[in-house]
Amino acid sequence: MPFSTHPPYRRMAEIDYLLAQRRYPNARKLAERFEVDVRTIYRDIDYMRDQMHAPIEFDRRRNGYYYTEEGFVLPVQRLTEGELVAIFLAERLLTQYSGTPYYAHLKSAFQKISDWLPEKVSVSLSLAAASFSFDRGPTRETQAEVFQTLSRAIDQRRTLSMTYFTQSRNRLTQRLIDPYHFLNHEGDWYLVAYCHRRKAVRDFAISRIRALEETDRFFSVPGDFDLQGYLRAGFGIEKGGKMATVAIWFDPYQARWIREKQWDESEQREEQADGSL
Repeated sequence: MPFSTHPPYRRMAEIDYLLAQRRYPNARKLAERFEVDVRTIYRDIDYMRDQMHAPIEFDRRRNGYYYTEEGFVLPVQRLTEGELVAIFLAERLLTQYSGTPYYAHLKSAFQKISDWLPEKVSVSLSLAAASFSFDRGPTRETQAEVFQTLSRAIDQRRTLSMTYFTQSRNRLTQRLIDPYHFLNHEGDWYLVAYCHRRKAVRDFAISRIRALEETDRFFSVPGDFDLQGYLRAGFGIEKGGKMATVAIWFDPYQARWIREKQWDESEQREEQADGSL
């Protein structure tokens, strides 16, 4: 990639390297190296000094910049190999947020992080793409506009009028809701909200929301509402009425697979002599 096409993050990373190596680069030489205007280099230096607290000074005798603190490097470069791989894997999971108002911001953030990485690290992570893949399975399509309206309403504590497709009844219903929380379950997005029609908190599949309209009503989340307790009260996304204790027996063959996961935080296991569970 020609230097002139490098974003400022990678350009500043190269300036950081030259300063750390005591090469004493000046603005004119850096401008020629990166094929940019001298004023651009001055802005880079000012940003590194003022925003990233880089101890940069100009040596008039050597006619170049240098770090006054030996061993200083820009904070963003202090990443371990494991952290770089974690960033890479997180980027691969971005598709989970496709259709949400956060997707563009997350994608931009990951691009900026990638721009900071040295070329050899970027190539290494690109090759690693052949080693990792993620299959979310079938997921429902969601609309960014719906997410934006819901996100705004959650922030403002605003009641919404919602047209919702009720799958079990195969028809549209009109409801007033107080939106509390976004929930992603196995790749699908849900809204935790108080339903004025049912007079209870419910989970709504965001993909089934057909229309939303802001009202002039505002709400407060009840002080006795425990979000984490509510989320724990079901099995996955399924919730019922009264809590009940149940006992399930798995024969020795099926028990092999059941042991591989913890299915609910309240579960208690009893191993049987014949290998059943």
